[in-house]
Amino acid sequence: MAGEILIMIPQYGELNRIYSDFIVSHTFSYDKQKFITNFYKQYNDTKAFEATILELVLDKQKEQYTLILDSLRAEIEKNMMLYEKYPLLDDEIISRVCYHFADRYNIDIEEQLEVTQRLNKPLNEAYNRYDSIGYREHTAEEEKQAEKEYERCKAEYEKEKEELNRLYELQKQARKEAFQYIENCCGDIYKLSFHFMEILAKYIPVAKDKSEELTKPSEPDMQEEAPKEEQYEYFDMELLSLVYTTCVGEQFENISEYDFYACMNLHPGKCKLKIKTREKIRVCYLIFLMGEQLPKLDRENWKKNILKMLDIEENYYKSKYKEPVSDFPSDSNQKFAKEMDAIFR
Repeated sequence: MAGEILIMIPQYGELNRIYSDFIVSHTFSYDKQKFITNFYKQYNDTKAFEATILELVLDKQKEQYTLILDSLRAEIEKNMMLYEKYPLLDDEIISRVCYHFADRYNIDIEEQLEVTQRLNKPLNEAYNRYDSIGYREHTAEEEKQAEKEYERCKAEYEKEKEELNRLYELQKQARKEAFQYIENCCGDIYKLSFHFMEILAKYIPVAKDKSEELTKPSEPDMQEEAPKEEQYEYFDMELLSLVYTTCVGEQFENISEYDFYACMNLHPGKCKLKIKTREKIRVCYLIFLMGEQLPKLDRENWKKNILKMLDIEENYYKSKYKEPVSDFPSDSNQKFAKEMDAIFR
């Protein structure tokens, strides 16, 4: 048990160094945000913390456990002081480093896509020559040469296409990971630290002046928070990224890609997804297409909540969602239906 606390002390020390570095230099990175989030996830069980302290106290001599717990308390006190006295990380800074990490492969993908597209034309030409040679007089040598050229072009194209697919997969993984670390946990860690200090006070005495210095957070902060459940994902980032690129700015007002992901998956958040003027019918069609990707039980629950979030009456939805693919759609509806077909087919 002492080992767990001995690991926790340098972890708190690293957290304090991250805070201090930001206060001094105002620089921050994705790796630091990842550390902060992982720290909170690892230590947010106060019952487990107290059980560890209790076993340490029962297992060690008073001089030993007092020395260990005093070191831990010093790091916790420093962490609380930094949070209370200095402006620390805000949501915008954290979002920026997470977006940067999520988009780390964008340039490589653009370059690789250009290479792949450039090789597609000679491949098609080589295939057409090889395919059409049987319809005219030719020598065996000509056929062999045409086949050899086609196989060469095909091998070059497939090699570059495989690299492009690899980059797309890395991009997908980076975006998925970045979204897991986009939440600002500094306030949660502060409240957690206060609870740790209360627990430590049971087992090692606190000087009177120290206890008076330690002021409780306001009542709302002191309320026990329910454990944060893993948020359900109706749609993955890959699909929503395609929808975002096509629809945000056209059917929806501008919103960040990660906020769009959260809204479409019905995750709680500060940002609200808003439909642009005269785009409600096309949004209804989008909702229908997205609902078709889900199992029936999930579909009904998601559809009911997304309509409510977007202020769309169910009767309106039922009467309008098929208009973009009706017998006589408007030009804008027809264009939108084709764009959606490219995504959902």
